[in-house]
Amino acid sequence: MRLNLKIVPAFAVLALILLASPAAKAQTTADQVVDNETLKAFVEEAKAYIEAITDVNEGARLREILRTEGPWKSGSMFLIIFLKSGEPFIHGNDRTAESKNLIGVEDERGTKVVEELFAAAAGGGGFVEYYDGGLKTAYAVEYTSGITARQFVLVGGYSQDVSHVPLVIADLPKPAVTASQVVDRETLITFVEEAAKVYREAVLSEGYSALTKIRNAFREEGGDWKSGSVYLWVVSGGGVTLFHATEPYREGNPTDMVRTDSQGIKIAEELIGGARREGRKFLLYHYDNPAIEGDEELGSPKFGYAVSFSLPNTDQKAVIGSGIYLSEQTNVAPISWGSLKEPRPR
Repeated sequence: MRLNLKIVPAFAVLALILLASPAAKAQTTADQVVDNETLKAFVEEAKAYIEAITDVNEGARLREILRTEGPWKSGSMFLIIFLKSGEPFIHGNDRTAESKNLIGVEDERGTKVVEELFAAAAGGGGFVEYYDGGLKTAYAVEYTSGITARQFVLVGGYSQDVSHVPLVIADLPKPAVTASQVVDRETLITFVEEAAKVYREAVLSEGYSALTKIRNAFREEGGDWKSGSVYLWVVSGGGVTLFHATEPYREGNPTDMVRTDSQGIKIAEELIGGARREGRKFLLYHYDNPAIEGDEELGSPKFGYAVSFSLPNTDQKAVIGSGIYLSEQTNVAPISWGSLKEPRPR
């Protein structure tokens, strides 16, 4: 057997912490994969670990865990969690691949590798050989999420350059308020409410089949859902980032829920925690505006609005939100900070 393997001599500090955690510990780690037997053990143990996750906050952290050098990643040996529709839900090595459908990708000899991996997984788990600068072997198995009860395909040993695969962006109806039209509290609320509906429908789609296209639409600068500093983010109820339209590196990482602004407001706890508890939350706070020099310490006034929604097959929630800097709204009448109130219930 020939494996696309790169041995890494030492784990990062985070990896050591993960190894110390009973839930994250692997008997066969990524750097120990040297043949078919160890590859299968590695993937099957990862399956058991992932299936045992029942808390959405722990599940949200999985994205960063699988990308971190350590028990589940060592150089070119890493894991990929595929949606049944062909998109990597979590890719342990290539973040950009998560925005693409790989079901039709062929290797150097015309083999549709992902298609064969899905077939092997459906048969109870199995190996697939493919060519990519030489003969390589991958192993695939299906697993069921302990959070949503949905099925995914887990793969180890598969690594191909997919930079040529185009993004597929959802062709969504134009929202009543686009990102570029958000200029005040009311337009922000309308924008986020419509985004929440679209994102929730994608989450509820069979096997998350619509989710990747929706996320791509939300990332498109100048599109209906992203314009400069007006963009969307989605976090778990406990504050772990599930989606971030401008800074995808945040995905899988926790938000500082106790961080305060210059006025002492706990931004994340008030906005995210408030939306989780109350269904929706409006917040006035100060935050560093990248477009303004000199506001790093005090921050600039900003509106934030967030809405919570339940995930499929569970009562656990996620929160979607956006915000707008008051200082950027030169085309509207001045807004009195002290006169603003919470939005009326909807």
